[in-house]
Amino acid sequence: MNDVMILGAGAVGCLVGGHLAAQGYKVELVNRSTATADAIAERGLVMELDSGKQRVYPSAAKLENAKDARYVMLFTKTYQTEAALNAVLPSLSDDSVIVTLQNGLGNAERLAQFSGRPVLQGVTLIPSTLVAPGHVRSHGAHISWVGPLDPDNEGQQLAAQELVRMLNLSGLETQYEAEVRTRVWHKACFNVAMNAICALGDAPPGLVYDTPALMSQAHALADEAIAVAHAEGALVDAEALHNMIDFAAREHRFHQPSMLQDIRAGRETEIDSLNGYIVEAALRHSLSVPRNELVYGLILARQSAHSFWTQAPNS
Repeated sequence: MNDVMILGAGAVGCLVGGHLAAQGYKVELVNRSTATADAIAERGLVMELDSGKQRVYPSAAKLENAKDARYVMLFTKTYQTEAALNAVLPSLSDDSVIVTLQNGLGNAERLAQFSGRPVLQGVTLIPSTLVAPGHVRSHGAHISWVGPLDPDNEGQQLAAQELVRMLNLSGLETQYEAEVRTRVWHKACFNVAMNAICALGDAPPGLVYDTPALMSQAHALADEAIAVAHAEGALVDAEALHNMIDFAAREHRFHQPSMLQDIRAGRETEIDSLNGYIVEAALRHSLSVPRNELVYGLILARQSAHSFWTQAPNS
């Protein structure tokens, strides 16, 4: 049995898997395509870090060839999760632990229901860029948080604490939090506030910051999301979140949020697990979230616009 399967070996997945492999853990990077596996088989995984360039040699495979692992760490897009996990479930033992560090809300709950296995959840702020298959770049400090889906489940607690130990030994600063759900909500509320606005405006955070009408809407989106978070029992710190929005917009001027990249590339977005989740949860609590309803609808239309226009009759 491998120690870790990285399911979704993109930029962050490769970086996490590469650090674990460098520490001596048995790691397998798993993707839908053969590009990652072919590149790693040929020349290993190259990581450009603050400490210099490092080359490690984890195993890599396509979904259908994945091997059993103690921890299955998901880094796929949220809408790819079920298909990816379904493909590897036959190879997993009953005691394999599923771990989600994905963006968005509701991931851990869906994984527990779908997999029937213990689930850990968390948040990572690791900056990483996929330069090419089997080649990632990461610079700057970062931190992650991991904890149990069920904070009262002793088995999940112990599994989370062991994974945190492994990540820290591998040079990936990680903290254990029994109530990590609030961290998940905090990051999601930030993404709810910024990602759709950036995608719809084709605007990096700096342009949003320079456009007061957009900044005010970002904060309003966050307020709606915070109200839903509190109704769901996640005590998101409103002041800290609004400060985070201001800081990111001011300091990360040319960052391209994943939703902006997806819209530019004509790909499906993770809107359902962000603003869409807020809209759905608000209904359960009889809360009004008109701004989230608007941007949710606009992103759904925007990501379908190209295919819709191809159906237009010739004039």
